[in-house]
Amino acid sequence: MPAAHVTKHDRELILQLFEDVAILDQCLMGGIPKPSEARTVIVPILRRWIAEGLFFVAQKHFKPREALFSINSNQHAVKLCRAGVFEHWMGPVIFGAMGVSIAQTAQKYLGPEYQAQRQVRDVAMPSLQKPSQFIDQKMFFWKGEFYQRKDVIIMHANKLGGVHLDFRRKQDETHINEIKNYFGFEIIGNNHHMLVGDQIDQGRSDPARRQQIYDATELIAIDTGRIFADGINNSKEMFLEGLE
Repeated sequence: MPAAHVTKHDRELILQLFEDVAILDQCLMGGIPKPSEARTVIVPILRRWIAEGLFFVAQKHFKPREALFSINSNQHAVKLCRAGVFEHWMGPVIFGAMGVSIAQTAQKYLGPEYQAQRQVRDVAMPSLQKPSQFIDQKMFFWKGEFYQRKDVIIMHANKLGGVHLDFRRKQDETHINEIKNYFGFEIIGNNHHMLVGDQIDQGRSDPARRQQIYDATELIAIDTGRIFADGINNSKEMFLEGLE
């Protein structure tokens, strides 16, 4: 049945959602978007719908139904971080045709006797989850703190990109640059070469390599954009009811 009490403003918002998702689809359909597309196209779209919460405004009339988003579980890895087994960790993301993740095991757990304790046993197959579970999913563990998908988008909006969410926010947060340079990839022909730390900034200072290098925050932004677009596309019928 059509959703009740959908105002003209909300109808317009739903149409904007479809338009933005179409832009995400266009960015993603050619394979891996350029890093510049992640910063200037994907992140600003996700900022509106995730960081500013417009997605929840758009779907409020359809409760108790919700759009669902396909994500992998990070629960076991999060437990290992909390237990001190991992010093640093980034959850799995889809990068082109492969899934990538990284974790740094704490020194005390490096011995062979701890092998079973440091294994990640999260379910490999993704499952459909509610919007809040997708948006609030923990994706980074850095210096004792967890960072969610939403946090990464806000990092871009406030520090790393050109479209600020809050100009009053401090811009000298060194941990953001540390997270950004924690892990990255460079595409070289058909191969992917892992980069860490200063290797990322050094590579990006070379104009010939710049557009082939992705840092950790861009990897998460691209993965989040893909999941968000798929979830909205798969729930399109629900949203269209509000336009009837």
